[in-house]
Amino acid sequence: MIMKKIMMIAAMMVATVSAKAQFEPGTFSLQPKAGFVLSSVSGEDLRFKPGFQAGLEGQYQINNWFGLSAGLLYTTEGTKVKDVDWKLNLGYINIPIMAKFYVTKGLSLNAGLQPGIMVSAKEKYNEGGISWDKDVKDGCNGFDLSIPLSIAYEFTNGLTLEARYTTGLTNVGKDAGGRWDDNKNQVLSINIGYKFAL
Repeated sequence: MIMKKIMMIAAMMVATVSAKAQFEPGTFSLQPKAGFVLSSVSGEDLRFKPGFQAGLEGQYQINNWFGLSAGLLYTTEGTKVKDVDWKLNLGYINIPIMAKFYVTKGLSLNAGLQPGIMVSAKEKYNEGGISWDKDVKDGCNGFDLSIPLSIAYEFTNGLTLEARYTTGLTNVGKDAGGRWDDNKNQVLSINIGYKFAL
């Protein structure tokens, strides 16, 4: 379902704008970017919650159809429970390393590996007159490894749009048998950026 939505977004971008050029082979570029995030962790009764993402990515264009990029992104992640006012709010510094395959000028399909460092973890609850807001970072894994897959479009004026889905490989919880010990991050992000040559 998520991949179908990503493909629909790509089709809309291709239908509305035609790229005339892309960055030349052998060039470096930078891209500040920011966007909207929907995140959850695997598990029953857990739902996606909104968040945001912002940071910078750099890219080396190897040839007309292939490039390599690496970035530094702050991402708010976490999850919530259906029909209960409970949220797990996580903050990560993510380092996506991506291979970018250009299927046509401006349009790329991308995949890679993303290490991440947890910088915050808070649990919020407010139900039946009982509420708390506590730090749960000590019970979480400080390192996260995930696989990002995305589709991106680069306009001729440097503007970029990207839909990215990231699935976690490591558990959110750090202790076997503890909370979130078998739950992994799942993140869908829609980003807008501006790409310029160095």
